Amino acid sequence: MADDMNWCTLEQSLREVISQGSIQPVFQPIVDIQQQKVLGYEALTRGPSDSSLYSAGVLFETAERAGLLDSLEYLCRRKSAERYKQLCVDGLLFVNVTPQTLETPIFSSEGLDRLLLELDINPENVVLELSERYPATDISQTLKSLELLRKKGFKIAIDDLGAGYSGLKLWSEVKPDYVKIDRHFIRDIDTDLVKREFVSSVIQLANGMSCKLIAEGVETESEVKTVHNLGIKLCQGFYFGKPKPVPVVSNLTKLNQLREESISLGKVGSLSTYITPITPKTSLGEVAKRFAISGYVSSIPVVDDRKPVGMISKWSLLELFSLPFGRALHENKPIEQYMAHNPIVVAWDEDLSEVSRLLTEEEDLYIRQHFIITRRGQYHGLGSTRDVLKRITDMKIRSARYANPLTLLPGNVPINEKINELEQSKKPYSLAYFDIDHFKPLNDVLGYSTGDLVIQLLANTLKSRISDETAFIGHIGGDDFVVIFELSSAATNELDEGLDFDLSVGVASICQQVQQDYQHKVIAHYPKDAVKLGYICAPDRSGLKQAFPLSTLSVGVVEQDMPGETFTQDMSSLAAKAKKQAKQAKEKMFTMRMSEHQSSVELECTGSTA
Repeated sequence: MADDMNWCTLEQSLREVISQGSIQPVFQPIVDIQQQKVLGYEALTRGPSDSSLYSAGVLFETAERAGLLDSLEYLCRRKSAERYKQLCVDGLLFVNVTPQTLETPIFSSEGLDRLLLELDINPENVVLELSERYPATDISQTLKSLELLRKKGFKIAIDDLGAGYSGLKLWSEVKPDYVKIDRHFIRDIDTDLVKREFVSSVIQLANGMSCKLIAEGVETESEVKTVHNLGIKLCQGFYFGKPKPVPVVSNLTKLNQLREESISLGKVGSLSTYITPITPKTSLGEVAKRFAISGYVSSIPVVDDRKPVGMISKWSLLELFSLPFGRALHENKPIEQYMAHNPIVVAWDEDLSEVSRLLTEEEDLYIRQHFIITRRGQYHGLGSTRDVLKRITDMKIRSARYANPLTLLPGNVPINEKINELEQSKKPYSLAYFDIDHFKPLNDVLGYSTGDLVIQLLANTLKSRISDETAFIGHIGGDDFVVIFELSSAATNELDEGLDFDLSVGVASICQQVQQDYQHKVIAHYPKDAVKLGYICAPDRSGLKQAFPLSTLSVGVVEQDMPGETFTQDMSSLAAKAKKQAKQAKEKMFTMRMSEHQSSVELECTGSTA
């Protein structure tokens, strides 16, 4: 009885709200994180602040039960359009509609003309969001209504993808301009592999259908970074602003900083798309059906016991079926007789430059279009040559933008990105800080041109001695360089299998070789008498003339065996301290180790102090 009375009260309150028009539109920003600007605002509705109908959920649930949904939605659209025009904000207006509402007279041609005339609003600035949570009772009528709306200039969006009844079927039939991914799949996407795989698949669909995706429910920096790295440019959520009567956009100025701090994408695993594989016994007829159903898929991996054994491309299959009686002769035969047995297979942590080399060396056009990505030897996903080349091009442009003009080596931004990447991967690495000793007197006495040549000498020495794909060379500025040594694929596999691997083995040897090479080559830039004496005379910082030894090279090394427990600025600071200690050491090298067994940093000197 109490529930009936409460329901009657809510229904009566709703009728009063509709008759008095006492609802309040609020607006939430939708942001283009690529261009760092607002795309538009979604109009949402709140009931009277002192009423049980204030919540949108209660408001619309009551309207649906009372048979007043059409009247409430019409009021919401009118109020939202009027308020949006009063605000004079730039961008699109996103308005929610249900499929049932599209069948009402207001969405007839005459009804729309009257509404647009009354509101004086340009339909090209309005996006109608069709919620997937409510099934269309007559899809053919819904499609006719949407076609009329498009002709008037409206844009169409599908809301809450993944949350309701019709899913991808509605997407394929409506062919919207925008699709909003339900907040469930965005929440914690930075830590949830399954959600990332789902969103990656949706991105592939959107690319094939020329549709723009909007990530709903973005609330944290990590979620912003993840959806951006996956390729989504449009976001909506509390991180950028809550629904308010006068919209306020937050964190827009931080987007450039977020991109600069985002992890490096130099590994091929970031380009992986999971395509459901087939087995060697799958028939050609079944494969043809897969290609027909998934129009955006042009290659399918063949996997046996989770290990890749081949690949089949759509074009090679069509070529086979185009022969006389081709389909009749072959469609019941297993794919293992026709698949490419030598597909390009790479580990997920392989460097993109190496993958590019493998792709360009392959002569088979079909094989070269796609490649298989594995993790721990098992199938992980599929990559495309086009994505690799695009990523490499983007990386080269970015690298050139932040490169040191004298050596063309990556500068501070890429260096910090590399450290962030390794910290997030939680794999051990070492950072070596190289600094030229007595560079100032050399520069003062021999001139800036000679100083530049010496800096280039060190850069070339580092590049010649450190050619391993697991090392990153950066130029901080002046005579300061860093080299970041990370684990090789073999060492990574050893760690994954629970085996010990000491990264410091080999790093000290390489650093010593660089020191020796530099000291041997820098002598050529000094006058013969200075070489004979073993020093040059130059003013010190107080202006007094003093004898300075010939230039040598100091190396401070920080061994990070507990990634994730420190931050970029900590590593930079520790590397600077290690370099300072190295300058005082007899062998000009000093190692600082991050020990997981001590709360303080364990210091270890490789040579006795001078």
